[in-house]
Amino acid sequence: MLAGCYRRGMHGALLGATLAGLSLATGLAPAQAPYAVGVRDVAWSNPTGRGSATLAARVSYPAASAGRDVPVLARAGGWPVVVFLHGFAVQGRSYSALADALATAGYVVVANDTAQFASGTQALDGAAYLPALRNVNVAPGGPFQGALDVARVGLAGHSMGGGNTGSALAAEPGYRCGFCFAPVTPTAAELQAIRVPVGILVGTGDVIAPWQTWSEPYYAGLSAFTGTKSLTLWNGDATHTNVVGLFVTGGTGQQVFERAVTTALGFFDRWLRDGSTGLEDVLGLAARAEPRLVELRIAVEAPQVFGSTGPRLGVTSRVSVVAEPGRALALAAARFAPQPLSTPVGLLALETATLFVAFDGAAGVERRFDAPLPVPLDPALAGVEIPLQALGASLAEPVLLGGTARLTVAP
Repeated sequence: MLAGCYRRGMHGALLGATLAGLSLATGLAPAQAPYAVGVRDVAWSNPTGRGSATLAARVSYPAASAGRDVPVLARAGGWPVVVFLHGFAVQGRSYSALADALATAGYVVVANDTAQFASGTQALDGAAYLPALRNVNVAPGGPFQGALDVARVGLAGHSMGGGNTGSALAAEPGYRCGFCFAPVTPTAAELQAIRVPVGILVGTGDVIAPWQTWSEPYYAGLSAFTGTKSLTLWNGDATHTNVVGLFVTGGTGQQVFERAVTTALGFFDRWLRDGSTGLEDVLGLAARAEPRLVELRIAVEAPQVFGSTGPRLGVTSRVSVVAEPGRALALAAARFAPQPLSTPVGLLALETATLFVAFDGAAGVERRFDAPLPVPLDPALAGVEIPLQALGASLAEPVLLGGTARLTVAP
């Protein structure tokens, strides 16, 4: 079945004719951002015994109303979490603009307030925040009891903290991904031990941590990553500080920061929420269309599929597949399988009885191909779910099943 689907192409424009056969999405949609932001300063015990005895942090989180020490907005299963590691000589609370932007989009942000001048200590603390979060999430009567999705915790950092993002990812495999703003470089051994998706964002205007000295070897040294790795290089408008909103008072710096937030949110939406459109702002045409873009480097361990936006009635949007150069497909089916099926080219997440090739193309040097997704103006299609899975080349395999996307047709 799978081999047949790989050989048999179907033009993406024909997908609209099959939508009526796909399944209706079930369940209630979650409340949508933007959320009010609550802020709480915490001092948690370090359960690892390595690094700071107390893990101080400023936590920003979705709340019913903005304010200090207000309750976390209730969410079934808890909120995904981003642990953020600060740069040298500053603290996590210095990054309130970035933390607020992530929290208002639906993340709990734990901004590390330890090790202001001690990189080695921060690296140990970065690894310790994850087990500390697990403890906090089950602490009876605590302000974060049950509020955190501790299976979906990512790591981010700036400058020194960007380097220590790599160090902590190498030491603590429970983090799901890492995003680095204008980082310094971890050791070669640490880079080789990182086994999660990683994104790096830096500008040629960075004279504190020049990208050729730090970000380029960081990206190159990631040899065991999963999913994708990327290096986004912007022009001289992007400096060491404005990419994270430090010392920004408006104008160009504010524009750079807002675009950096969009990129980081796209990254976390994909890897912490399994979002179906997030990678558009990291690896897709939207990322390529950024006027400040100088270079976007991508490597693919597992092919990925994503939408430019959620599909809508009567509108043609776009589906993209990211893979290493070569033929690449987006498979579709009426529904996802109850259990993934093991195949010679990886785990198939789609139901085999209705499996077909929705989009068939070739990934070139940009490691992506794009196809139109037309949706007829038929009210019966509102709420229809389109399950997709990528198939294409990876760094290690000429053909590999990769990530999935769940696109739901909006009215």
